[in-house]
Amino acid sequence: MKRRELFIALVTMTLLPVLATLAMAQTTAQKLNASEIEDVLAGNTIEGVWGGDRYRQFFAEDGSTIYVPSEGKRVEGRWRVDPDRGIYESWWRSTGWKPYAMVDLPDSGYAWVNGDAVETFEVKDGRQIE
Repeated sequence: MKRRELFIALVTMTLLPVLATLAMAQTTAQKLNASEIEDVLAGNTIEGVWGGDRYRQFFAEDGSTIYVPSEGKRVEGRWRVDPDRGIYESWWRSTGWKPYAMVDLPDSGYAWVNGDAVETFEVKDGRQIE
């Protein structure tokens, strides 16, 4: 029994700095407002990971968007920002309109808030998709 208690204590001590860092990163994340979201996305491409899969997505200023997964077919949709709620919304044939909060992570770029998941991405200037 003492071995198990010692093991738990060692694991806890090892994980404590990691947990503290994660907690601090979450408290420094800033939710973007509607105009900030538009400034980041309009006319630009993002590169990131969604649900474990890499992708690129271009956001045209006319509200159209192109999503290209690293493996799979290119999909065209729509995007907009709800100024009253300060959130991004995307439309795909398979889902209709879906809202997502967007946050600025000071040390690692931006991220979508997807339920309990934080889906990070990096912004590339202009259209980076064929």
